[in-house]
Amino acid sequence: MRLLALPFVLFFAIFANAAERRTTLDEAAQDYVRLVLEINTHEKNFVDAYFGPPEWRVDAEAHPRNISELKAEADRIQSTLSAIDTSAQQPIEDRRKAWLKANVASARSRLDIIEGARFRFRDEATRLFALTPELRPLESYDPVLERIEALLPGSGPLAERVEAFRNRYVIPSNRLDAVMRAAISECRRRTLAHIQLPANEHFKMEFVTRHSWGA
Repeated sequence: MRLLALPFVLFFAIFANAAERRTTLDEAAQDYVRLVLEINTHEKNFVDAYFGPPEWRVDAEAHPRNISELKAEADRIQSTLSAIDTSAQQPIEDRRKAWLKANVASARSRLDIIEGARFRFRDEATRLFALTPELRPLESYDPVLERIEALLPGSGPLAERVEAFRNRYVIPSNRLDAVMRAAISECRRRTLAHIQLPANEHFKMEFVTRHSWGA
């Protein structure tokens, strides 16, 4: 019986270790959410949308740490994530870890910027978005401008002609709701020609206002 029990002991030990690693990753994720909620108290609208526990936001707004403390917290979370081994877990956990590390690094850089640090465009894009844009000489865009010039002939600066062309497709705010509902209805009609949708399929449309972006 002792020999028979050994495999079960090993199985549960391995399973417990995996669960512990998962819990650690979950905890790091929760710490990240709390971190960005507190950063939001220093830079309004840093958090675009939040659907987590309301008490987390309330606590972040009631007891926000200062910038130096938040930097230290970001560094701590990053170190914790680096120490987590996800190699034996599902591939999605490894991607989740990489996603968290990238976002913690972005938040850390944003804290530097809030405190007054400034970076060159290319460096800032890399720090905040983990993307390094290719910066080409301005003259390399001349062929593209020539093509646009041919598409929008006329007098006046090209930028003004492009803006006038774009404005022809702007939907007036008082007609936006009707236009969007008509577009959604047509999308649904065309979809039904190929896919059977549930009988109660629907979604709620809301317009984003009072933000630096619209949707």
